[in-house]
Amino acid sequence: MRQVALPLVALLWIAEFSNLHAAEPRFRPALIGNGPNALINLIDTKKLMEKGQRDGLLLFTCLVPVNGRVRYYFTYRTTPGSKLLKEEVGTALLRSHFIPAIYNGERTEVLVIGTVVLLVADGKPHLRIYMNQNHDDVSKGNDFVAPQLVANSPDWAAGRYHPAAYKAAVNMQNAWIGLSITADANGNQKDLRISVEEPAGFGVGAAAKDVFAKARWIPGFRNGRPVECTFDFTTWVVTGRIPVEERP
Repeated sequence: MRQVALPLVALLWIAEFSNLHAAEPRFRPALIGNGPNALINLIDTKKLMEKGQRDGLLLFTCLVPVNGRVRYYFTYRTTPGSKLLKEEVGTALLRSHFIPAIYNGERTEVLVIGTVVLLVADGKPHLRIYMNQNHDDVSKGNDFVAPQLVANSPDWAAGRYHPAAYKAAVNMQNAWIGLSITADANGNQKDLRISVEEPAGFGVGAAAKDVFAKARWIPGFRNGRPVECTFDFTTWVVTGRIPVEERP
């Protein structure tokens, strides 16, 4: 059989093309990583302890663009006595670099949620960051990365012009909505329910349902594998004073 010799340049191009596709999976959540600019390595637990910080917990949401550098963040649901931790986490988030998310084989901008836990035992700090806000998963230390919102997929205008948002604005009321969402192993949203709505009486939960009706997600990962899952997700209607920390 006659063999056809390919030019060296063509062989190199094929190898590079194969490597590229091997390195870019269909889905990958934004990840903290472990480099010098990783969030876990930017939180100075020694300094926190010296200032008097002890056990603390908080939730965060941040926007991670395609370059991996956090653009803005919210910190909220902070446990009592965690003011120093909240400030430290906020500063660290703005300095951190995440491994960017991939959706359908391409880097994409996502909203990332997480939980920061600081425990002090025998005079030593123990810092944990979980990429989810599910109470059971955090308390058990499970390897679970919650689905991440593809940032351009919600209909943000539907919330901005919803009658409930207008009613809240007229009354100068900010509101936060806790969602319980189910997404399959491909990131398709299967169910969305309102678990918490504060303050009640404005109907902002209905506004949230309109916003996220067609939302798309990076699927959740358990033990490194994409899975169907139900997860907690927080969103806001901000009209007057901001009840959570925001940094541009």
